[in-house]
Amino acid sequence: MSWIIEKIKNYKYLIQIFVLIIIGAILLNTLFIYPILGKCDNGDFERLTYYGGLSNLHSQYHKIYDGFIHLQYSITSPSLLDPFNTDWVSGAILLKVAVFISLFVHNFHNSLFDIRYFAFVYSLVFLMAIFLIMNFKKFSPISKLTAGIFIILFFTDTSYLEYFNSFYGEAGTIVFFFLCIGTYLNLIGKEEPQIRQFICFFIASACFLTSKSQELPLLIFMLIIYAALFIYYKGRSQRKCIAIASVLVIALCGASYFSLTNTMNDNNLYQSVFAGVLRDSKTPEKDLKELGINKKFLVFDNHSFYNKDGGNDPMGAEMKNEFYPNVSPIKVLGFYFNHLDRLWQKVVDSADNAYGFSLPGPWNFMKGQYTHKKIINTFRTNLIKKYPYVHRNIYGFISFSIIYLGIVVFYFIRNKDKGTRLLTLMLLFILAAGSSQLILPVIGSGHGDFEKHLFLLNLSYDIMLGISVIWFVHCISKFVKLLKKFIVVKSQ
Repeated sequence: MSWIIEKIKNYKYLIQIFVLIIIGAILLNTLFIYPILGKCDNGDFERLTYYGGLSNLHSQYHKIYDGFIHLQYSITSPSLLDPFNTDWVSGAILLKVAVFISLFVHNFHNSLFDIRYFAFVYSLVFLMAIFLIMNFKKFSPISKLTAGIFIILFFTDTSYLEYFNSFYGEAGTIVFFFLCIGTYLNLIGKEEPQIRQFICFFIASACFLTSKSQELPLLIFMLIIYAALFIYYKGRSQRKCIAIASVLVIALCGASYFSLTNTMNDNNLYQSVFAGVLRDSKTPEKDLKELGINKKFLVFDNHSFYNKDGGNDPMGAEMKNEFYPNVSPIKVLGFYFNHLDRLWQKVVDSADNAYGFSLPGPWNFMKGQYTHKKIINTFRTNLIKKYPYVHRNIYGFISFSIIYLGIVVFYFIRNKDKGTRLLTLMLLFILAAGSSQLILPVIGSGHGDFEKHLFLLNLSYDIMLGISVIWFVHCISKFVKLLKKFIVVKSQ
């Protein structure tokens, strides 16, 4: 084994290239070769397709929402040239790139857009991010190999890749989170990083924070990293870049937040109360009173936001005038802080609904193309199916988080060098990103689309598990080296 490692050291990018080839082959087979894998539309696609100037080929409701993947969309709207509008997310940038590539390939004569162009752009960003992560200066060959194997097994699983052939924001969350980590490792791994390395990280972090509205609150934690960069890099041009970029990221996050339509905001508030606070409540009238809401709105309990039947319209005049102006995420959070037992139950509910991954079904394929014969990676999903209690256990989340936090803090305190301390801050950010999802989705939208809103929880804890595996292998490797050295000294 040591002989192989020594040989690998002579080829600087051999491991990275080997891993990228395998991942590239998996991406190609899963997303581009028939039958292709993806996600069908549940009504959310229009938020993003607007920015690509795309529309469905069908106009009938039952044909648009038929439970299957649609491969082609029509490029008809001038909104392709609209840089910023309602419900803006960073994935809009990648979609515009994908549509322009499609138009360019067809000499700007074809009005049909194949969704695989979008998957292609996502795949390029994903591969670039993985290369940057594996190329981290402090990684030994065995660490790089471990990281590569883990990424292949876990993050090319269909439960992650299926989002690439869709217009859901989760795909942007995946690639931009990896790119954020990769550009950060590339930055702190340089002895004297240039301004372009700072710019790349700030762009990647901004794209991750704005990949979904759910990620916007993480700006609070990201600002700690920005502040640390400002403290540790003392060059005048570096600090100027960090300060300006930080302000621009804050402004972009603010613009993304204020771009949210009233319908989306009202939907989230509605769900946070009726599918959150009142869910399984024994005192619903008292709860509404504490939130400052008239008890007459109790008629909306167990009533879908999209259900206008029975004279109870969630978007009716009474609701708009008396309900939505009197409720906010801050009020909902305050309610839970006044009822810690209810808060704890919501945290438990989040853990119980984590890792809602499922094996591919007809809904992941085009109509008539579902098959069991396609060779795909379901390693991560099968682990969850085999050990559900391990993956949906609040005490497991808490125990892992405490151990992870303790080790990271230990390294931060023990090591005074800039590189290690900056690295530990990113490791803490990943923990904050994941652990915060145990409560943020409930506050933001209750149990509405619960498993989908816990996606970042799954992604973050899988990344932390990967970090833990790499760290463990590193410790074992270090111990073996010390043991060999001790044996050599003893033999002399």
